[in-house]
Amino acid sequence: MLHEKASPATVAAIEQRDRLLESVRQQVPVPFTERDAERALAALLTTDNLWEAIRLSRVPLRALSAFWHQLIAEGLLEARDGALRLTESGQALAQALGVAPVREAACAHCEGRSVDYRTLPEDVVRRFSEICQHRPEAIQAYDQGFVTEATTLSRIAFAWSRGDLEGKQLIVLGDDDLMSIAAALTGAPAYVLAVDIDERLIQFINDVARREGLERLEAVRYDLREPLPSSWLRAFDTFMTDPTESFLGFKTTIERGLLALRGPGCAGYFGLTHVESSYEKWAQIQRFLLDSGAVVTDLIDNFSAYVNWGYIESMRSWEWLPTHRLPERPWYYSALHRIELLRTPALENAAVEGDIFTDEEAATT
Repeated sequence: MLHEKASPATVAAIEQRDRLLESVRQQVPVPFTERDAERALAALLTTDNLWEAIRLSRVPLRALSAFWHQLIAEGLLEARDGALRLTESGQALAQALGVAPVREAACAHCEGRSVDYRTLPEDVVRRFSEICQHRPEAIQAYDQGFVTEATTLSRIAFAWSRGDLEGKQLIVLGDDDLMSIAAALTGAPAYVLAVDIDERLIQFINDVARREGLERLEAVRYDLREPLPSSWLRAFDTFMTDPTESFLGFKTTIERGLLALRGPGCAGYFGLTHVESSYEKWAQIQRFLLDSGAVVTDLIDNFSAYVNWGYIESMRSWEWLPTHRLPERPWYYSALHRIELLRTPALENAAVEGDIFTDEEAATT
């Protein structure tokens, strides 16, 4: 049955929403849709905490901030001391558009990951936690920001459950999350290679390998912009990475991972956020993966929670925000993706030039 004709209040609300959308689109070169506006309003109906609103909105932060500023300009939103509150007019707009508060339904036990890291051996969890107490701090120069210990361990548990760890040759491309250490602690992989541009991490991982007797773990300094060394080509069963989210940076990192895989049936793992990647970019990435001979087999949103890094006030998005207060809880999350090769990729192993960290949607650089 067709819906009844919209009420005058609804028609007026739709016209106001469309004006807001057009204003945001004129201000920022980032996709922003009707559904994005609904998600942003739903988040504001759910929380007054700016950082929680970012997490719940699932909208690139650059567009989301522009939308907030437009709401403020039209008297629909108030921003003060890190809090965002819809005015009566803003609440009326949301109601007229049929927007409801966000209803979260994540499992409290596994935090929505569908895997429980506590299924790993107790000594692995304990030793990894002790090791993490002495890890290098994240630095902005390499767009670093590491995940919680529970996240790293959950990634390893998930890969193990998919048959991508036991007896496998594993390469970790960029490892401020210390996935190589967590994997090696299980004793499951035949070999684990961590590569990173940050000499601090390389030294830390190799020191841990010696101290913990992890003979199958090795770390080597490597710049992902350079061609993959010939000895690494088609030498691994699984790759793991948490790439920067400019499309060039993402493509460069994943290409290195794909080139490192032996062939069909091998797997790769990576994260992708909503904060720095619109669904348009997600689609571009998925087309790239399919064209490269890989298929997404698993996608778990909000799988990875990131520890609040120390350079939040100097990241480019800080100045976009309508009000400022440092976050007290994790707010930056990424979706875990597992991909599997269907055919050997026809990719060029060439050097990459240009800025691999920043694009129009980048927020944390």
